[in-house]
Amino acid sequence: MKKYLISTALLAASAFAASVTVNPSSTAQKVTGFGGASVYYQSWIKNLPAADQEALFDTAFTGLNISLLRVGNWYQDEDITKVQDDIDIVKAAKTRLGDHMKIQMSSWSAPAKLKPSNSLNGKDGHSKSDKTLKKANGDAYGAYAYTDFANWWKKSLEAYKAAGISPDYVSIQNEPDMEATYEETLFEPTETNEIAGYKEALNAVYDAVKGQTKLIGPEPLGIGYSNFEKYAKALDANKLDGYSYHLYHAGDGNDNSGNNYLDPENFRKPMKAIADVYGKGDKPIIMTEFCPMLDEPREKDMLGLAQIMQIGFTDGRLSGYIAWQLFWGYHSQMIGVCPGAGWDLDGSGKYVCDDAGFKIFPEYHAMRHFSKFVNPGASVIASSTAEANLKTVAFLSANGDSISTIIINTGSTAIQLDNPAITGYGLITAVQSKENGLKSKNISVAACTVLPARSITTLVYKKGAAASTVATCKDETSDSSYVEPIIVPTDDVVIVDYTATTDVSTWQAMDDKLSAVTYGTTAIDGVAGYASVPLAGCDQSEESCGYQNQLLNISAEGAKALASCASLVITMRSQGTSDAYVNVGGAAGGSWVDYEYGKLAAGSKWSETKVSLKKEGENGSTALTFNSESAGIYIAKIVATGCTGTGSAIKMPRRYTFNESKMQAMIFDLNGNLVWKGLKGDALNSNGTLKPSIRQGAYILKTKNNAIRVIKK
Repeated sequence: MKKYLISTALLAASAFAASVTVNPSSTAQKVTGFGGASVYYQSWIKNLPAADQEALFDTAFTGLNISLLRVGNWYQDEDITKVQDDIDIVKAAKTRLGDHMKIQMSSWSAPAKLKPSNSLNGKDGHSKSDKTLKKANGDAYGAYAYTDFANWWKKSLEAYKAAGISPDYVSIQNEPDMEATYEETLFEPTETNEIAGYKEALNAVYDAVKGQTKLIGPEPLGIGYSNFEKYAKALDANKLDGYSYHLYHAGDGNDNSGNNYLDPENFRKPMKAIADVYGKGDKPIIMTEFCPMLDEPREKDMLGLAQIMQIGFTDGRLSGYIAWQLFWGYHSQMIGVCPGAGWDLDGSGKYVCDDAGFKIFPEYHAMRHFSKFVNPGASVIASSTAEANLKTVAFLSANGDSISTIIINTGSTAIQLDNPAITGYGLITAVQSKENGLKSKNISVAACTVLPARSITTLVYKKGAAASTVATCKDETSDSSYVEPIIVPTDDVVIVDYTATTDVSTWQAMDDKLSAVTYGTTAIDGVAGYASVPLAGCDQSEESCGYQNQLLNISAEGAKALASCASLVITMRSQGTSDAYVNVGGAAGGSWVDYEYGKLAAGSKWSETKVSLKKEGENGSTALTFNSESAGIYIAKIVATGCTGTGSAIKMPRRYTFNESKMQAMIFDLNGNLVWKGLKGDALNSNGTLKPSIRQGAYILKTKNNAIRVIKK
């Protein structure tokens, strides 16, 4: 008999409920570990005040008890001093966790000198053949510079080891199938006339570093469309110590990361297909990167992550799971970091903050239900339930003295659980996290447990412990004062909606190199009305290209919305198959203090991108500007959200007179890494280019008052 609980008043009368069966004698794969990545924004973390920094490390490492930390190989120019922040972060982790925590290292790019583009970044290549390894006559492994690539990996590992970072697992290339604008190197499964082969590169690296570390791969972008298998089946399995992949697509059209978080079942079929072939031996399968790819954390993503992991460790036979953002320079998966005033932009406009510190987000707690209570060496054991809304996975510790059972209630109604009776084991710890409720809360140990709607529960059993004689149970994670951390706007203002108008005459090309904006009527993924916006299609930091802006003049009501609303939500997509990154700003009546860089227009799908308006209230912009290095984007709709007092008059900007050259300034690369700090007068030449001795390219120059994009020639 199964009883759903409508309120806690009914609990005492519930004699029977749902049940879960756990069988410790039925074992499957062993656990390698759980954790997250420390990739990008390391300088943000290291610039926290000392007390906050220590508290962050305690929260991230001790609090989660992570057993896998993912780091990047940033030794491309063979200068280990440039990764000092990584060295310090790994040291802090090892100080707290010792050998319990293993290091997984991936390379995002081969050294620039080994690529035809002579650049780490994909945006600097004109074709795929520019973004792979250089060709090399007489290389022992094939037609490309595999030997040089392997020798670079060998030098990298030696340098990192000497600096205190000894990777336990190495992936030779992050997402070899991903054509990106940032650091990347493309590899096909085997070499072609245009692109180097992953198989040949792996063979070379294996010969160069064997015995120094364990090699895992092929680490593709996603597992849909047999993408993982395409690479894996081409490889010599003897050269790999384990397999790895990412989850940014699941196949069957399920390519939206945010949507997959809300429907994790999309992953079950492709995960199982991989497990059925590659998960039956003793080589671990590790999921090394995934996140929702959204501007704002969502409460519901806590259950999303937990259920993805549950599917992964059951049907997917995963051995390890590494979430993408352990800590990040803006709203993160698990921990968001703000170094303080002056660090309020990361170069892509995704995070605004003033007070130094960090914040824990819902997915932190989802990971903690696994990482805190399941250690490496544990085995996945059989667990089952007849209740469709319950998802379960259980683990037996390496020495057999404890069992951790994780139960996810995905339904909208609380369920009373008769706790599993496991012969020889007694329940000693129960922890719950509830969507829109308290998180990681220790609850009473009893013979039954209330599983609140939309919640995660971990039950820890110890061998030889007595079974609880307490029969009553109640929902202990409810908090009447808890408010879901999502701003509900009092009003929305539609700036433009091309399903309601065909008029694109309000657009104005601000450079004669740009074609005019046109109205599109050919349906794209169900959207039949949109503006087709031509953009630069070239590197705007280059003089021959320059910044080419499209200007959208907006109505008086829209201008008021810019002054009084929290954010813009722009429904847009790239005109190509690759993601486009668009810079968005205000213009005409005034320009924005915080220009928003790198807003995503996804390739081959519509995306809703949020642009903050929190600091734009007094600037009086009456138009929006868009520019990008992509060839063009489609825009279907722009809506101002979180609006209050939209009828109020626009305030004119205050004006000050001061010597800007004496202002403190910081220079960031486009990944948000701090590369220089000093006075603004020492940062800029008279022509607006950068003075400091840093690499050529585009950067963000930030002062307390604004952020501008500048170049180093």
